[in-house]
Amino acid sequence: SIESLNAFKLQLAANYRFLGLSLSFSPLDKSSEFKSKFIETKIRFFIKKWIQSIEYRRVQGFYLENVSTDAIDQQFPHLKTTSYIGETSYVFNDDFSLKHLTDQNEWQHESAGSFIPAIRYGYNRISDYVFENKFVQNNYDIKLAPSYYYTWCLKNNWFIAPNVTPSIGLRFSKERFLDLEESDTFVTKGLNLGIQYGYTSERISTGAVFNFEANSINKSSNRNLEIDRNYVNLYFTYRFDAPRFLKDAVDGIYRKLGL
Repeated sequence: SIESLNAFKLQLAANYRFLGLSLSFSPLDKSSEFKSKFIETKIRFFIKKWIQSIEYRRVQGFYLENVSTDAIDQQFPHLKTTSYIGETSYVFNDDFSLKHLTDQNEWQHESAGSFIPAIRYGYNRISDYVFENKFVQNNYDIKLAPSYYYTWCLKNNWFIAPNVTPSIGLRFSKERFLDLEESDTFVTKGLNLGIQYGYTSERISTGAVFNFEANSINKSSNRNLEIDRNYVNLYFTYRFDAPRFLKDAVDGIYRKLGL
């Protein structure tokens, strides 16, 4: 098992009306010669009940898991994954605000939940150097990921919101090393459990998201890749009045598109 050494990540985000932008990165540990690089950018559109997101992510530098890096040689410092991910989803319940939880630019006052089916698709490239020769794996993914969210609105601006997302899909993969090429088709399965607790007011939104995610990629009983991610996300949001030029531009788009 291997892992990247970027357990702590920082995200900066700005959201207005139907548009959300974010940039995530992991600070480098200058005290260690073992380094991992992480960067992620994401753009999200809310169009009535539809949500469209586009994401770019790159991670480089992996090391043996649960082994002190100060006592071992570098293992996979050039191993790199690059992903382009898209997701299209639909919120069924008009009384439920997903933006209250994800973008913090709406405020849900009454308890409600919604079924949110989604389709995810993307391209993932894995590359490394093996005996000074480059290895490349290109993966094309598509999966169905129906979610259910519920927000309990508590007294004095507090809320708690659990969610569950199972998923199933296919991965079409092609590997290339030296003069050898191999193509495979895998079945992918996953389960994501999350719970969010926070506080919302007219200007401030803050809270914590606890997430438990397990994914598997199976070709047969003896070829199986397990990817588990458990993390806590702490966030603080402050709502500014939109600048005049931004408000005029977005309101113009709303009128032209009939939103």
